[in-house]
Amino acid sequence: MGKLKILLGTLLVLVLIVAALPLLLPANLFSDPVIAMGQKMTHGKFEVKRVAFEYYPKPAVVLENVVLESADSASIDRILIPLTAKNVLAWGETLQGIVIEGGRFSPDFATQLPQKLKPEPGTPRLTTLSLERTSVVLGKSQLGPVSGMLKFGTSGELTELEINDNTGQLELLVQPHGEGQFAVQLNATGWEVPLGYPAKFDFLRLKGIAHANGIDIEEVRGDLYGGVITGSAQLTWTEGWQLAGTLRGSGVQAELLSKVFSSNTYATGRLEAEARFVYQADGYAKLFENAGIDATLLVRDGVLHNFDLVTPLKSSTPVTYSRGGQTRFATVSGKLAVRGKDVQFSGMKIDGGKFSANGHLRIGEGQKLAGVVASKLSSGAIAVSNQIRVAGTLPAPEFRTGAAFRPRAGEEALAAPAQ
Repeated sequence: MGKLKILLGTLLVLVLIVAALPLLLPANLFSDPVIAMGQKMTHGKFEVKRVAFEYYPKPAVVLENVVLESADSASIDRILIPLTAKNVLAWGETLQGIVIEGGRFSPDFATQLPQKLKPEPGTPRLTTLSLERTSVVLGKSQLGPVSGMLKFGTSGELTELEINDNTGQLELLVQPHGEGQFAVQLNATGWEVPLGYPAKFDFLRLKGIAHANGIDIEEVRGDLYGGVITGSAQLTWTEGWQLAGTLRGSGVQAELLSKVFSSNTYATGRLEAEARFVYQADGYAKLFENAGIDATLLVRDGVLHNFDLVTPLKSSTPVTYSRGGQTRFATVSGKLAVRGKDVQFSGMKIDGGKFSANGHLRIGEGQKLAGVVASKLSSGAIAVSNQIRVAGTLPAPEFRTGAAFRPRAGEEALAAPAQ
């Protein structure tokens, strides 16, 4: 019982000493050994403008305005070293719970972190290193700020960087992958991708290799509106920002995807697509403002809502329709081109059994419509065709027709009017 009291008393004294250090000792007493330790641990220049104590919320040695190598390579607002009993008793051997606040690193410095933090004899081993409001600076723009955790192995080697957003929807894992390279994996759940249009993935995984010039995204795998999206891409930032790649989609519910663009003019059915995309900008913040997409589309067994191409065939005189309606189809196919806010459908073909159509359509600024559709309705020996000009807006389309063409006997083989 006496030994237990002595042990508890000793621990209490140690806790009191650690808690009282900021009040009892001057900060400059720790300045030289802390800076010397930082130089050994980072294998290079380690400048600190000010060393201070911080008592709240936990006792810590605080290094302010830290520069590694140069201000352009790496600068840190604050480094907090907790004055825990474990850190004090194992000083020079291990360090736990270090926090970096407001770090700004160049791509070259960031890719050299495994070598910069490689443990050497006589330097403390790190277990974890927290990052708060940390960014990678790319010229006049930056990637971040983000918060995360650097993890180290039993020998003190850097093994992983883990970043999670505040919502819990995003997780980024980064692991060393040879000199100057990192294996990266992004996992997202219920995430709305920032590609200019608010498409929301149930799940999305991106895997690739990061280096000083960008990220080679070797695998894209996502679950989107009941379908599967696969592909690859490349992100570069050496001369401005560019994201380019290819995607393939299968089994996507066309209704949910098309309602991203319009809630009342949309299509149902199952969508298959293959797309190539390019996004370019001077800075990361504007990267997704101007989309460049080229795609081929195929939708099966669905309905065009608020887009009636059959009713105009019933008119024997020129007329303008500006009301809703439906067009049922077995397949719709064609090409899609997106340039910023300008969307163009070309080579479109609609097969609805007795009804068929082909044409092109443009959706411009303000969702204004402009296009031409040549449609045909056949029933036995009777065939009716018409050319329809599409105008109005996407929420309220208008269909302007000439007189419907009804071939007489022996004229059934005549084609529909040219586009």
